[in-house]
Order: sequence, then structure tokens, then C-alpha cells
Amino acid sequence: MFKKSKIAKIIEKGNQHYEKGELIDAKKMYLKGLAMEPDNIVILNNLAEIHSRLGDDAKTKGYSKILLKNCNKLLSHKKTKELLIIKANALLYLEKGNEINEVLDEILKIDPDNMTALFHKSHHLEKNRQHREALKYNERILKKYPYDIIALLSKGRNLVELNEFDEAEVCYNIILEIDPKNKAAINLKSTLFKKKNNWTITAHDLMFKAIENFEREHFSTSETYFKQAIEMNPNFDEIWFAQGELFIRTGKINKAIESFEKAFEINPTSGGIKDKKKLFKLLNFMKKVNTLLGYEK
Repeated sequence: MFKKSKIAKIIEKGNQHYEKGELIDAKKMYLKGLAMEPDNIVILNNLAEIHSRLGDDAKTKGYSKILLKNCNKLLSHKKTKELLIIKANALLYLEKGNEINEVLDEILKIDPDNMTALFHKSHHLEKNRQHREALKYNERILKKYPYDIIALLSKGRNLVELNEFDEAEVCYNIILEIDPKNKAAINLKSTLFKKKNNWTITAHDLMFKAIENFEREHFSTSETYFKQAIEMNPNFDEIWFAQGELFIRTGKINKAIESFEKAFEINPTSGGIKDKKKLFKLLNFMKKVNTLLGYEK
């Protein structure tokens, strides 16, 4: 069994920090590795990504320029999928759209089902308003991963731009069934209704505010926004379901049960719940405990 090299151990440690969200510690490890191997494309790629997440555009582009130069040097000797993917990352950070497109096509020639390239390709086409073409790549991703949220969001956006509103709503509904509090889907569903119906405000705008306040633990304000959203339009199961989650969080189990029952009345698979009996059994147990403690009648 081969021992890991010192540089491999440094990269591994940097990756561990990165996966935990410890970006500064990860950066320190990668810089330590870069001092040992200034042309290491893995380290350069990771440093570009970290600085992108930190919002340091100058350093992101600085590392990406070096990364691109080193990738091209290596690709002149041997063309591999892995090198092309790293080159695509560098071009993405450098905002070289046409070159990215060419590299992505090369990757997909080698590996037609490469998810990284498919995602980048769909993003590039959407950004360039080639919505019908972008949809083809959305579908290729969703064929393998039918519940991929990023692909569903992208598909929905492309469909809205093509005025195919009902199909777009299906995409957002799938997401909201998986995650009823998904803010991107809530916001995009609102945008859809505004464009489709020429509305200025929607129930989902109010739901969005309810979720934001829920996340900040401003529960009273969140409850007010949920109430307003339902008064505006009581026909969306995701609003009732998310409100039910709020009532659980605030210990109002009677209200939670009522809210979930309404959600399931509209959509039997609301919230992705497959075993409703188990959910209501748990809620009724919580209700009994609350009654014993005097919190609910």
C-alpha cells in the first residue's frame, strides 16, 4: 500500500476544512500546498473557488488565470475529461463564455452523461437566453436525477421565459413537495404568476416573507404572513404545509394538525409525506403531552 505524499495530505486536510465550511482554514492549507507546488491545478482550482465564495473577485480571477495557463499546458500533452472540467471552471470564473461552451462540448464528446458539464452547459445557454436549447440539457440531467432541485429550478426558469407557464409550475411544485420552504422555488413561482397573470403581488410573496421570518425565529411575524398568504389564496398546499411546520415549532399542535390536513386535502403527497398516519400519530401524541402540560385544550 502506497503512502500518501505530503502534498496529498495537505490537499485532503484542506478539503476537510472546506467541506465543513471552514473556508479560511481551508485556504491556509491550500496556500501551504501551493508554496510547495505552485503549478498544482487542484490547489489553484480550490483557491479560486474559495475566493469566489468569499466574494474576492480579484483573487478569484488571479488564481483562475494561472489555473487556465497550467491547464492549457497540460492539455497540450494529453486531453482528459478531468483536465477539461478544471479548465471549464477557470473559464467560468474568468467569464469567458464562448470558450467555456467549446470546452463543455469537448467534455460531453468524451462523456455524454457528465453531470458537471451538463449543468455548466445548461447554465451557459440559459444565461445567453437560448432557453429551448438549455431545456435539452435540463432534461438530460433530470432523466438521471428526476428530483435534482438545481435542474428543476433551471428548467422552470427556461419554461417561464418561453411562456410555458403550466409546465414551469410543475417544476416548482415538485421542488415544493420535496422542500415546502424552498425560497428559490417560492420566489420563482411568484415570478411565474406575476408574468402569467400580470399580478403585482402573490400569495407566494407573503409566503416568502413568512419563511424568512421563520428562519430568523420571528415566529409571530411569520404566522401573520402565513395567514395573509392563505387569505390571499388558500389553494396552495405548500403554504398550508409550511404553516403546519411553523405551528409544530411554536408548539401549537392543534393548529398544526388542521394546517397539515388542509395541505393533504389539496395535495395527498404534500411535503413528500408518504405515511400520513405516522405523522398524525406523532402529532396527536404531541397534542396529548401539550394538553397534560396545560398548553392546549
